Amino acid sequence: MKITSVILLTTIALCVSLCCPEDDDYNGRNYTIENDNLLSVENNITTYNLGDTLYFETAISNTQNTTTNESISIIDFTQNGEPITYSLLVYKLNSYGNLDRLVLNEDSITAIEGSVLVIEDPNNPYLQLQTVLTENSYKNKFGVTLLEPGTYYIGGDYNAYNGKIGIYTYNEFGSLNINTKIVNSNTEGLYVFTID
Repeated sequence: MKITSVILLTTIALCVSLCCPEDDDYNGRNYTIENDNLLSVENNITTYNLGDTLYFETAISNTQNTTTNESISIIDFTQNGEPITYSLLVYKLNSYGNLDRLVLNEDSITAIEGSVLVIEDPNNPYLQLQTVLTENSYKNKFGVTLLEPGTYYIGGDYNAYNGKIGIYTYNEFGSLNINTKIVNSNTEGLYVFTID
């Protein structure tokens, strides 16, 4: 009887250790990445002619280092490996020297990789960008045909801390906040360009 009990208990312990899922490395923690090289305007062009196309690119490598210097995989923080989504704002300098948020003409936008959704809320217009995971990077690329002269700004909320654009993703294992700017943006994190 004792031998049967020992065998039964050993078998149960072995089954539990083999069948129970392994603890996830992230264990419900929150992580932050600071990387100002993830978003860019193609060729860093700042002066365009009417009718030109501005190309905007997102390239976020799946492997990133956190602010505590831990190497992590972004895919571990997405819902079933779904793409990352984030928002961009577009502003135009008005005649009073202030920035007005713009609603872009959806027909002037061409998605090349990933998708772009124009949110036309007059009180809160923005572009919602959705990346695709290709070649171990989250990517988005789109073009905007420039239809009106003036000075324009692309970025996040110009009142944001350090002008950063926040990209946030999470799942049951933890959350990930990516703080970034557009390459060659100004101190407020806004990329400035003019259309002549």
